[in-house]
Amino acid sequence: MHQDQPTQTVTLYVVPGCPLCADARAWLRREGVEFRERDVAKDFGALRAMYRLTRQNLVPVVEVRGRALVRPTDAELRELLP
Repeated sequence: MHQDQPTQTVTLYVVPGCPLCADARAWLRREGVEFRERDVAKDFGALRAMYRLTRQNLVPVVEVRGRALVRPTDAELRELLP
C-alpha cells in the first residue's frame, strides 16, 4: 500500500457458529485483508449499524467505505476490495 493511499476500513458483521461467516473471515485472511469483526448477536450497536447499512439481518455482511455486501461471493469481495 502506498503511503498516500487512505487505509480502507473493512468491517465484517457475523454471528457465532455461522458457516458463511467463517468462510468470509477465511477469505479475508487468505487475501491479507485487515478487517474489524463485529458480532451482531452480542453487540446491539453492531446489529443497528448493520441494519442501517443493509435494511436486513442476514450475515455475513462485509462493509467497506460505507458500501455493504450481504452474503458476498468471492467475486463480489474481489470487486469490492481492489
